[in-house]
Amino acid sequence: MFGVNSTVTDIPAPNPAPGQRDPGRRFRSGLAAGDRRAAPAICPNRIAHWAFGEGLRPGETVALLVRDLAQAEAMRLGLARIGVRVVALDGRSRGEALADSLALSKATLAIVDTALAEAYAGVLGRLASYPSVWWNGPGADFASLDLALAEQG
Repeated sequence: MFGVNSTVTDIPAPNPAPGQRDPGRRFRSGLAAGDRRAAPAICPNRIAHWAFGEGLRPGETVALLVRDLAQAEAMRLGLARIGVRVVALDGRSRGEALADSLALSKATLAIVDTALAEAYAGVLGRLASYPSVWWNGPGADFASLDLALAEQG
């Protein structure tokens, strides 16, 4: 019933007994199924499909500049499924320190939180070459990871 490709939505939720509080209630968004207003959950399976579709292959490196550790771990697991090496960058670093970390990673792609765009902007002009950037979070007008995952359906 459940295998490697199972998702959280495949697992049936138990119904609470009459008069008992639903233990999963606090985790539900309250939006109807299929509602596209909310950003899709970042889960390893979605990330793996997206990354493979973007042309990432085993042995390549992706740099993560992501604040939310749960999202970063889901991204790392998804990328690892297709053999991509992941380097987590310190979101507190700025300027030369962040540029050095990015240069040492030899990443072909970087996933950057929109909230850390200012930190990433401090890297510009400090490297000989830059990885492609995908933006994670609200406010991205282009190369938005949220929109790409939503298109997967």
